[in-house]
Parts: sequence; structure tokens; C-alpha cells
Amino acid sequence: MVWFSDHSLPEMKVVLAFDKFKGSVTSRQLNEAAQDSLCGLDDVTTVCIPVADGGDGTVEVLATSRQGQWVTSPTMGLLLQLPPVMANYYLCDDGTALIEVAAASGLALLPTDARDVMRATTLGTGMLMRDAMEHGARHIVLGLGGSATCDAGMGIMCALGAEFLDADGHHLYPSGESLGQIAGIETRGIPQTALDCRYTLLTDVDNPLCGNLGTAHIYAPQKGASPEQVEQLEQGMVHVAGIVGDDIACRPGCGAAGGIPALMMHLLPCELLPGGPYVLSQVGLEEALDGADLVITGEGRFDRQTLMGKGPGCVISMAREHGIPVAVVCGLAADDFDPVSAGLERVIAVSDGLPLDEAMDPESTLRRVSQAVLSLLK
Repeated sequence: MVWFSDHSLPEMKVVLAFDKFKGSVTSRQLNEAAQDSLCGLDDVTTVCIPVADGGDGTVEVLATSRQGQWVTSPTMGLLLQLPPVMANYYLCDDGTALIEVAAASGLALLPTDARDVMRATTLGTGMLMRDAMEHGARHIVLGLGGSATCDAGMGIMCALGAEFLDADGHHLYPSGESLGQIAGIETRGIPQTALDCRYTLLTDVDNPLCGNLGTAHIYAPQKGASPEQVEQLEQGMVHVAGIVGDDIACRPGCGAAGGIPALMMHLLPCELLPGGPYVLSQVGLEEALDGADLVITGEGRFDRQTLMGKGPGCVISMAREHGIPVAVVCGLAADDFDPVSAGLERVIAVSDGLPLDEAMDPESTLRRVSQAVLSLLK
């Protein structure tokens, strides 16, 4: 194989398509740092494509391709005892609101010792959606990744006017511990504006609602659930599945963000889409690949899951379809990951072996990524 430093081409086009290094640097910061590192190479042109897949950072990436404005709104925190959260969303000029569950209901909003998945609620996310509608939004694109909740969307639907009742007709607080008690859903309080709105749900996982690969078993432990609570949440999801029906409950991705799609798709006109392909179609990756000689992508941790619908995995898939070589610059790479079988030219893990504080330091990370990208072409 002739490596990239053989600049036999009169000019080389490189597409930079980084996802975030979670907790450290954003997609935009990584792309800009990588581009700056190559600006001294006269025979190289670069195109930056921001990458996200429905998780944290999706709205920031989508906003780069849309005209509109950022809106900041006070909304409810994850737990009743917590103060309000000032959360942002992006209101496009065409009446689309770009919102992330992580903005008001995200795991990053809670310290580890404060996580309480049984009582955490998506009410705050629903309030953001309601605020967007009051500002004129008629289409909501909701990124589902990064949630701290497991309430199947009860909180969102309560914020939009639904009421969940137990067997005695009492109102249920919208959280994971209430799922198994739902005996009825009152929808008369949902305004026509919410019913007429269109909803696009972007998922970064394909887990179903229930079962061994469902939202409770796979994700609730990360959100602070004990083994007993996982079983209680699983039974709650099974109960919800009986309400929404198999056509929804068995859909791949319905277990995203603690099962948010389940009740939203049952009560509202929703479209559930894989986040990676949707985002990349919006930011113009297909057009950027035209005439490209190399694609460089990456994220904080690169492993087999990356190739199963994550943003960089979608980049790799599209580049391979066009016959374009791909290199990866990431924070860490899993030991059992085989770059050759994934069709990659090279994988560089810039944080391998570093202490955690240095590995997560933004300035240090950007410097190491820049050096790695430059090394691919010099």
C-alpha cells in the first residue's frame, strides 16, 4: 500500500469528520484543530464535516447547517429537589426546533453519587419542547442520547399535557418507579398544537424496550440502578409494552434514552430514525466525499460499538461505499478491535496510557489530535 505521505496527486482532498471526545472536546473543536494542523501543506485541501449520532452534541452539529437562533429556557431538573436547569435548544427559521434530551435530562447534569434512575424524570425535556412550540416550532427533532432517565417518556408526555393514572384514578409522578402502576392515560390535556407538531426522534442505539438487550438491563445500571431496581424497571417496561403494543415496543431503538420513544410514539406523530445517518445527511457528508482522497474520523473511544450506528461508524461506512480510504484518530481504541477487518488504513489512539486528567484535558487533547492528523500526511 502507498501511504498518504506519497503526494503524487497534484492536490489531495482530505475530509475531516470528527465526533466529540465526550467530556473533553467537541466535534467542531476537533475538526478545526485538525484542519489547522494541515494548513501548512500546500498540496492538501480540507473539508470539515461535524459528526453526531443523536447523543450529546447533536444539536450543535445540526445547527451548523441551519439558519436560526439559540434559545435558553429555564426548565425542571432531573429530580424534584434539584434547582431549575437553564437549557438551550436551537430554533430554526423554518419552524424546526433542535433539542437534546441531554440538555435538561442528561446524565452529565448529575454527579455520580446523586444518580437516582427510579425518580429521575424527563419532565424538563418536555418543558423545553413545549417552550419551543410556544416560540412557533411545528417540527421537533429530538436527540435521545445521554439521558439519566428510565421513564419511557412519561415526563415528556406529562409536560405536554398527558396524565397517567393508577388503578385508583390517582395521578402518577412521571418516573421509572411509576411505570408498572399505569392503569390509564388521559390525553384530553394535550393541546392541539402538540398533536399537530411533527416529531423526529434520533437514536444512537438500536436496543428494544424490553428484554436482556432492553433499556433497563443495558442502560439503567449506568444511571445508578441496583440489580433489584433493574428488575423493577424491566417489569415497568414490560407493562408499558402492553400499553403501546408490539409494533412500537419491538422497534429497534425504542429503548433509547430510557424508553422515551415508547410513549411518545404511542401518543404523538413520531418518526424514529438512526441518528448517525440523519445527521450526516443534514451536514453534507455525501457531497463532501465527492473527489476526496482520504477521510479522517474519530471519537473518544473507538470499539466495535462504533461500527454499529455511531457517528464515526456511519462516516466509515459511507467512505468505504465511495472507495475512499479512512484513518481514525481517537482517544482510546479497544484492545479487541481489528482495524483491518473494519477496512481502516490506520487507527491512532492519542490518549492511550495517559493519566485520566491529562487524557481529558481539552488543550492537551487537541494538541495530540493535531499531531496525529499531521503525522498521517507528512
